[in-house]
Amino acid sequence: MRYYQQEVKKSPYFVKENTLQIYPGEHLFIEAEVKNGKLGSMKVVKKNVNPSKTIEIEFSQDVENRKHKGMMLQVSNPFDKNLLYDAMMYTVGKSQWVETSILPVKPKLIGFELWNDVIITLVLHDWRLQN
Repeated sequence: MRYYQQEVKKSPYFVKENTLQIYPGEHLFIEAEVKNGKLGSMKVVKKNVNPSKTIEIEFSQDVENRKHKGMMLQVSNPFDKNLLYDAMMYTVGKSQWVETSILPVKPKLIGFELWNDVIITLVLHDWRLQN
């Protein structure tokens, strides 16, 4: 595995409604409105001032001695239902987006996703709640 580094300008995060693009090193608070059991408008906020409706997301690369060890995505679920979303990744060495499987995040817990790939960016979309 090789180490990869790239300077990326600050992203707008939501590239379209409820479709989030995140880069390694970003740590976001996302306030989401829940209407009729569905996630409505989602927006990035500076601080977690409404913990009951704020999803916390952190995407990081584990590096040791300039060698890539893996990538990790942490997603906290503030809701009382399972939090589901779909994800696509853009990796070093591939010139297209690839779907990746994601496990549901249980209510009031944090989900961890781990990859060996060197991921340049992730797109998280189709956010939904489920009993």
